[in-house]
Amino acid sequence: MSRTRELGPVLGFMQALWALEQGLNRRSKAMHRAHGITGPQRLVVLVVARLGPMAPGQLARVLHLHPASVTRLARTLERRGLLRRRPHPSDRRQVLLELAPGGRRVAGRRSGTVEAAVRDALVGAAGADVAAAVRLVGRVAARLGAG
Repeated sequence: MSRTRELGPVLGFMQALWALEQGLNRRSKAMHRAHGITGPQRLVVLVVARLGPMAPGQLARVLHLHPASVTRLARTLERRGLLRRRPHPSDRRQVLLELAPGGRRVAGRRSGTVEAAVRDALVGAAGADVAAAVRLVGRVAARLGAG
């Protein structure tokens, strides 16, 4: 029996967020066992695949991660042949992260992934409901980040 009503809106929402985090972690571990890549690593690959080559700092902003976290993820993905660095064309002090051939193969995988589970959960959801959920979670994330 769900206790969300008894918990009230704040604790009920937090309960849902914790369940989401636990689910993301479980799926990430399962994906690592099955495909050799974690959820955060795959997210980096998918974002670079979708948005194109980008500087590590830009990637950190897109993912809402600390730049050091992106550096660690990028190094791991580079060692595995999924990402590669190349000089920035207009600013030689910077590098761009781009997909390596292995990264393109990983980005093409569609089943057994974190985003496949999310995609399945969104089937049949109204676009307005999804947009509202994204806005609400974004507001909570911003308040949590305001520290």
